[in-house]
Amino acid sequence: MIFIEKQHKELLNSSLLFLFTLTKKGAIVDYNTICNSLSSTPIKKDNTALADLLIDDDIIPFNEVMKLLTETKKPVERTLRFPSNEGLIHLKFSFLFHEDYIYATGINITKESDNLFKKGAIKNFKTGVWNYDLKKQKLTWSPECYAIFDLPKTTTITLDQSISYYPEKVQNTIKEHLTDLVNNKTCYTFTEQITTKKGNIKWVRVLAEPISHKGIVISINGSITDISERKTYIEKLKYNEETKRLALKGIRSGVFDLIIDKEAVFYGDDFKKMLGLSLEQDFIPLKTYREMIHPDDYDGYIKRYHKNIEQDGYYYDNAYRLKHASGEYRHYEIHGYRKKDKNGKTVRMIGNLIDVHQKKLNKKIIRENQNRLKAIVNNGFIYTILLNPEGEILLADDNSLEIIKKGFNINPIKEKCRFIDITPLNFKNTFAYEFNNALKGKNIKKEIERITYKGSIQWLEIKYTPIYENKKTINSVLISFLDITERKLAELATKEAHIKEQELSSLKSNILSNFSHEIRTPLNGIMTISKLLLEETDPEEQEKLLEYMETSKKRLLKTLNNLSDFSEAAAIKKNLTYTNVDVNYAVESSFREYRHMARAKKLGYDIKISEESPVSFIDESLFRSALNNIIHNAIKYTSEGRIDISIYTKSLKDFIYIAIKDTGIGINKKNQKKIFDPFVQESIGFSRKYEGTGIGLSLSKRYIEILGGKIKVKSQLGEGTEFVILIPIKK
Repeated sequence: MIFIEKQHKELLNSSLLFLFTLTKKGAIVDYNTICNSLSSTPIKKDNTALADLLIDDDIIPFNEVMKLLTETKKPVERTLRFPSNEGLIHLKFSFLFHEDYIYATGINITKESDNLFKKGAIKNFKTGVWNYDLKKQKLTWSPECYAIFDLPKTTTITLDQSISYYPEKVQNTIKEHLTDLVNNKTCYTFTEQITTKKGNIKWVRVLAEPISHKGIVISINGSITDISERKTYIEKLKYNEETKRLALKGIRSGVFDLIIDKEAVFYGDDFKKMLGLSLEQDFIPLKTYREMIHPDDYDGYIKRYHKNIEQDGYYYDNAYRLKHASGEYRHYEIHGYRKKDKNGKTVRMIGNLIDVHQKKLNKKIIRENQNRLKAIVNNGFIYTILLNPEGEILLADDNSLEIIKKGFNINPIKEKCRFIDITPLNFKNTFAYEFNNALKGKNIKKEIERITYKGSIQWLEIKYTPIYENKKTINSVLISFLDITERKLAELATKEAHIKEQELSSLKSNILSNFSHEIRTPLNGIMTISKLLLEETDPEEQEKLLEYMETSKKRLLKTLNNLSDFSEAAAIKKNLTYTNVDVNYAVESSFREYRHMARAKKLGYDIKISEESPVSFIDESLFRSALNNIIHNAIKYTSEGRIDISIYTKSLKDFIYIAIKDTGIGINKKNQKKIFDPFVQESIGFSRKYEGTGIGLSLSKRYIEILGGKIKVKSQLGEGTEFVILIPIKK
């Protein structure tokens, strides 16, 4: 059957083959209808070249085909790619040259290419391929890509979703790579970690290249490879190499090989350089080497050499000084491995010569500095203790060491010992507080009072000095104790004398007014008894009258003495020395001072200090005087039972509370407001059981008020009394 031209043309247009007639330069002369699917714009005959329809990367291969056809006239096959509205189309063409025209017949193999793409290219290397169509914004993965990300193959994946598996800090960088690729058509590659859908950490290498048409990127082809195993291996290799490098860094060593029977030594180049030996000579006689050993070290070297060679095992160790070519002797350590024959005799030794000269010098300098430091510490006039940041004793002077050994049977230089474990109970909280402040970089100075093992009172000035390893790091704290007992006693004596001198005259009128009763009562007694003595003739009665007179005399003398103390109170405020006072320590010191009085009366006597270690900014001497008066009164007016002293703070923490509670005679309710008045006691006259001027409580009240505090009293007649002193807490 013969087709007419119209039928032939209709047959060609209904074909699934892509048919082009081209000039020798590739211009389109004719084409069938299906070819229009290869271009988004109509194809114009004689004005459109087939190369205009191709992606940019396929233009050069197409031009090579045109050249080959015109030169050889032989058929050529080539696969070319065309961008279309449906994506990239792959056509396998057969090109035929005939009578100055080129006839191209193409078959669509896009699906076959996609299948090949989806199957992946390099399964053994855990590599997947991917494509991103910019126009459709569609990402296509091969099965290997899904496997790398631990995703089911049916998962619909987007570009943003794929980027989300990378660390947040690099996600923007990946997007920048893509933008640069689209704008500048530059390929990129990077290696990074991903966290898969199952939470696995993997290392991947990503490659990407642009596919462009007429200079515009239309899609991106890429690959992704799981390199976790290789990355892990490389990291381990780097770690091992770094370990070896660090192990050798800073160690000046040289390798040697000793052939014992031949008494010849082979030295490595580093060994020769260390000792200034010739680099050209491989084997050097053992005798030559031994002549380099310091004469003072030679006998020791020989003994250790033979002992090492003859002993069991395979290792060799020695140490001595060697003479360098410059004439200087340096310290070296030798470590080797011995090879033995079948009889167990050492025949060869291989090892290292290590330069430890600087290490020896450093040890010598440290030892000398330690001796100098000990000499300075032990010849000073203070107790000195050096603590590490954990509070353990690093260094102490001999006197401190002797006290610690005697009191706690421990040598803190030879075994670990925390300073807080060997301090008195009342000092522990104070020490912990000040030590922690010193670790923060604060220089601290304070005074404390202590009772020595002989029972005497000692005043110490304590300094906490932080020691810096560098400008920021504190590696120790130096604590020094200076005995200031004489100075303290002199200060107290001077203060008391000054107060007495300044205030005696200004209080005369008040004293005479308030003291009239206390003076008149014993004076009247003396006058009455004197008159009776003149009239009495019975010796026994005269003796009793003389005893009464003696009692009145003592009472009058005591009254006059108390008068002097009370007259000083107004001047005290002008001469106070305010410091931060550890209230626990101050109260405990007063408690100890009156312990003998309580024991003499067989009274229970106890103290409970505050766990919070409260501190008050007061004059400690004035506070102690007020407190001592109240403790003394508690013991004086208690015949049986006990006296308990306690220190505590309340929720508001404005004041520190010191309670002195006794089981003594108690105070009548109507007299409780009068007991703080000067020269007042609850019992009066010759019949009262407890003698005194009544000035003590008045002074205590005035002293505490001067310090910004208060005194309160609670009492039940015949059952006891509780005085509570409130002093302001330091904030």
